[in-house]
Amino acid sequence: MTLYLKLGGREAMVKAMPRLRARLEQDPCFDLSRLQKEFERAEDFTEFLIFLVGGAPFYDGKPICELLSPICTCKEVYERFVDHLVMVLFAGKRSEDDESDLRDLMKTLRPQVLDPRPVDPIMVYSVEQELISA
Repeated sequence: MTLYLKLGGREAMVKAMPRLRARLEQDPCFDLSRLQKEFERAEDFTEFLIFLVGGAPFYDGKPICELLSPICTCKEVYERFVDHLVMVLFAGKRSEDDESDLRDLMKTLRPQVLDPRPVDPIMVYSVEQELISA
């Protein structure tokens, strides 16, 4: 069973986003004034989380660094963000293994959020099928 299913699926994750925002607003470590639009709709972050925990085969929204870098400015603040995320997603149904899995996934994202590197552009060519098989 995927972490997505263990968390309760899309509905549970969508319902957790207002609670996450409320927790972040109450925590003085976070300045959400720059992200009011992002967290009012929170669709990209929700969709990213669904993808991250195995509920979607792809994600085509904003890069995670654009979503979280403005509010997660250092390692300690990022860890607090992860703590809040864990609390709202596992509210009342905590499993240490599942929580650890989510924390591990978020840990792999930390470098991309805290120190995003520019991505070199790649050249994409379109070739007619006849030319490929010639």
